[in-house]
Amino acid sequence: MDPFNIRINYQEQDLTLTVLPGENGYFKIIYYAAVLTAVQKNHVDDWKIVSKDAIEAGDLPFYIHGNHAEHLELTLDEAFAQVVGSAIELELSQQD
Repeated sequence: MDPFNIRINYQEQDLTLTVLPGENGYFKIIYYAAVLTAVQKNHVDDWKIVSKDAIEAGDLPFYIHGNHAEHLELTLDEAFAQVVGSAIELELSQQD
């Protein structure tokens, strides 16, 4: 599956993220050309944040929070995972 973009509303702002589907069952979330996190759907149809130790970054660096004054400060929590996961599901349903 090819990478694709999603748009979410975060802190009352529109935010575009790139999603890299992986063969390992999770979706890497790219923010400003770096791996922000990854999300994975669990067996109960909820989305969760994948542990950073379990993410294979590949050729991309990991995003470092707090180093970019002009970037949004993103909180990687369950709510973020659900919003991103819902946007991924919507995009995938439109690709079929």
